[in-house]
Amino acid sequence: MEPIRINPYTLIYIGLGVGLVAGLILLLIGWLKGKIKLGAVGLVASVIGGGLLGVFLVIPVFAVFLWLILRKSPATSPATADTAVADAERDSSKGV
Repeated sequence: MEPIRINPYTLIYIGLGVGLVAGLILLLIGWLKGKIKLGAVGLVASVIGGGLLGVFLVIPVFAVFLWLILRKSPATSPATADTAVADAERDSSKGV
């Protein structure tokens, strides 16, 4: 039985394929959560990472972008809340 030989280009294609599948999953989850831009950037990063280092870079990229997509956005930042309160006080003092 002859040993299996894998061409270096084959490894690159396998990495690109794995990156594409992971990126499409990120894009789908981003679309479902309303964060399509993050999903698209995750797709591109996964494909590029898969082409460069294969699974060794696809898994961390997938994990980071999945976390970014699934994390909850803050409802209002403290600066925005303070500004809204100050605007409301100013409007009430003017009698508007």
